[in-house]
Amino acid sequence: MIATIALASTSLAAGSSVSCVSRGKMCEHASECGASSCVAGRCQPDAGTPMVDTARRLVVEPVDVAYVFPGQGEGEPLPAIAILGQGPARVLLRFALPSLEPDIVEAYVVLQRVDVRSDEVPPVSLHVDRIVEPWSSRSTRWGLGPRVEDVRAPLTVVTGSPDRPLVRLDVRDLVRKWKARDPRDQGLAVVSDQRSSSGMAFALVAGAGLTPETGSAEHHAAYIRGPVLELYVK
Repeated sequence: MIATIALASTSLAAGSSVSCVSRGKMCEHASECGASSCVAGRCQPDAGTPMVDTARRLVVEPVDVAYVFPGQGEGEPLPAIAILGQGPARVLLRFALPSLEPDIVEAYVVLQRVDVRSDEVPPVSLHVDRIVEPWSSRSTRWGLGPRVEDVRAPLTVVTGSPDRPLVRLDVRDLVRKWKARDPRDQGLAVVSDQRSSSGMAFALVAGAGLTPETGSAEHHAAYIRGPVLELYVK
């Protein structure tokens, strides 16, 4: 199965549906969970072992990447960094997924921030929508993106904290439905709910944002990489 993910900081396209169901929020600290603990973005009871600790972890790399934004010229090469939460922009990713027969305990789109310098950077928030229209990186560009459907997936607040370079976006319920092979399922769209004047930079390729002062790309490629799909399965 081929799945596609689009990162966006634009409004929903015309024709998308919006539910009145309230949107949850992924936790960052135990203080948000009362008597429970915050594990992998969810409030978990302190008694017992979190399911992610007993599940098998799979990390799926994208097989296709594109970045679209206003004013983009035709045929522009893929940049190393995408800015989300500042103005309209969209990144498209295609994943060749392994078999989805095992039970999916958790599923996340994992983004990596780059140029993390200060916790004074204004926060942005992201959530994931469902893409319900076919598209291809060869023909998709700004203004020609696919339609999406808001399924009220939980949001993730991304702060400027330098000790939190990895950002996880909850796609568990969406990925679990991929087994049904609904032809309308053409991927996922990560949308910015809250913007800032600066936005935030996320790596599209390994080593993005590195300079001679921070070290060589060869040395740090294992630590700075583009978006991935993280699955926990039983």
